Amino acid sequence: MTTDERIAQLESRLNKLSEDHAAVTRQLAQAHVDQWQGRIDDLELQVHLGATEATDRLEALTSELQTRWSKARRQMEDASSTTSAVAETLRTGVENAYKELRTALLDSRKKLT
Repeated sequence: MTTDERIAQLESRLNKLSEDHAAVTRQLAQAHVDQWQGRIDDLELQVHLGATEATDRLEALTSELQTRWSKARRQMEDASSTTSAVAETLRTGVENAYKELRTALLDSRKKLT
């Protein structure tokens, strides 16, 4: 093999290696893009699950508040109950429900930030 042939062969191999390097670089860049997309998807899922959990908790607390309100209202309508007992039951129930609802909202806000 002559020197010119050897140079031509080496240039050919160098061109092939350059093409392969460019292809690998593109694949690596695509892998990074895919990896970041996966991270974003995971984050979106976590936000969605946190919001769903918060919504479920708020719905349960709202339902409990409605139940307490209905119970207090029935007691108030009951002729045998005393007004002070009804007022105390109502006040205690609503205060507790309000505290729980406030706590749930604050927890939800913390999860979403």
